Amino acid sequence: MRKEYLMLVVTTFIWGSGHPIIKLILAELTPIQISMLSSTLGALAVAIGLIVTRQIGNLAQLRGRSLSLALLSGAIMFFLYPMLSFSALQRIPASANSILVATSTIFVALLSPIFLKERLDSKGTAAVVLSFVGVSLVVLSTAGVAMDLSTLNLFGCSLSLLGAIAAASYAIIGRRLMSALDALSVTLIGSLLGAVLLTVAVAVTSGFDQIARASPMTWALVGYWGIFSGLAYVMFYYSLKKLEATKASSFIYLSPLFAVTLSIAILGEQMTILFVAGMALVLLGIWGTLRSQSTASKEPQSAS
Repeated sequence: MRKEYLMLVVTTFIWGSGHPIIKLILAELTPIQISMLSSTLGALAVAIGLIVTRQIGNLAQLRGRSLSLALLSGAIMFFLYPMLSFSALQRIPASANSILVATSTIFVALLSPIFLKERLDSKGTAAVVLSFVGVSLVVLSTAGVAMDLSTLNLFGCSLSLLGAIAAASYAIIGRRLMSALDALSVTLIGSLLGAVLLTVAVAVTSGFDQIARASPMTWALVGYWGIFSGLAYVMFYYSLKKLEATKASSFIYLSPLFAVTLSIAILGEQMTILFVAGMALVLLGIWGTLRSQSTASKEPQSAS
């Protein structure tokens, strides 16, 4: 097995583990506090990665418009996204959150014709529709085995989907930036900005006392997620440089599958038939969307 494949498996495992891990941390810390700590530790891990790989000098490439876009993408992915996703985790099962957040790929397909002028063919459109049918089933599954609709948390599901839109927006901006600039440098600038903004947000809201009083177990979980999620970015972008994008993107399905498996093992979450069906449709829709986009990118583009 090529080491890049192993690195992608490890990367998706780390990202997938974030859903149940953050769920556990939320017992003691708020979503904003966790977001601040994870962005700060993640930025540190990415900075170390740049230094070790001797790419720290690539930061000089970010200036003018590219720096502004890097900061904008950072505000979206490392400030807005974690607050939305972690707030959703307060309200809905970690397994459901992982599947709803995974729809970021679908939102990329919907936004690409507007911002990237990339068309979505009929097969891609059908895949998007299929995914949203799956989303509906996943949302309904949050009512539990008894299907008590009074326990249905539409606000939590909405936060999760808004997080997916934020992640899609980051991908749209990043696709332009990272095609010409070093991806890790863009990630470092973005995560640093996110850490600063979140520190200010914590200072004016919940404060830092709750963080100082957190248990050793919570600190260990925070350390794991913050550091390893940052290292996951290093491994992911390293692998992207060595593999075809289509091969690397095929690993995207592992993250929600790892998240669901770990949510069952760590949190004891129960899977209903409705959830499993919804998950299958969402992942099938993501596969169809990625396949459609891959086919479109290989077709000769007409001059315009």
